[in-house]
Amino acid sequence: MSKKTAVISAGLIALLCAALIIGSTFALFAVNRSSEIAVTTGSVDISAELGNLSTASLSPGADNVPNNPAGTFATGGTAALDGETGRITLTNVIPGDSATFTLTVTNTGNNAAKVRVDVAKTVDKGAENAADELLVTVKNGDADFATGVWTCGADNGALVLNPEDTLVLTVTVALDKNATQPVNDITGAVEQLISSATVKITVYAGQANASDGDLDGALGLGA
Repeated sequence: MSKKTAVISAGLIALLCAALIIGSTFALFAVNRSSEIAVTTGSVDISAELGNLSTASLSPGADNVPNNPAGTFATGGTAALDGETGRITLTNVIPGDSATFTLTVTNTGNNAAKVRVDVAKTVDKGAENAADELLVTVKNGDADFATGVWTCGADNGALVLNPEDTLVLTVTVALDKNATQPVNDITGAVEQLISSATVKITVYAGQANASDGDLDGALGLGA
């Protein structure tokens, strides 16, 4: 192929390209518009606060007689609430002594949330099965509150708190009035039923439209 032919061939390619470009200007009428979608994620969060501590003890003729002052028990035991740590300490309690307090849960997040309350009793030092003598009740108003599940109330319906909603539960921790003091079988010495024990109350929150199973999985909770 000569150089001339080569030049002509190149020119034809250029013309064809030009024709294609010109032809594209006669396409069907069309237009596009784009819009941006702004996305922010919500939040699920709660606060929990203990308060309104009161105590009660047995009397010769009645159970659960309120004590005055509220942080004492009838035979010398005490109950104290640390406002900074949210810890309640019961000291030298005997059968029939009880401490009652409020647990206020507030939805501080931006989205509706389901709530679950778990109660765990641990005796670090004490007699065998001593944890069974610690009685814990949780109430929502006058109704028993179901713990350990994402439900509450007599109808077993899910509890949902909207942002800024507050739930006030009443919790009572008592030493069973029928609890007995252990005695060493060998020495006959009297022993403490409980030297050290903890009642741990944990409040969980999860997005209101999630299944109970999904929330348990996300929070690492057992069935």
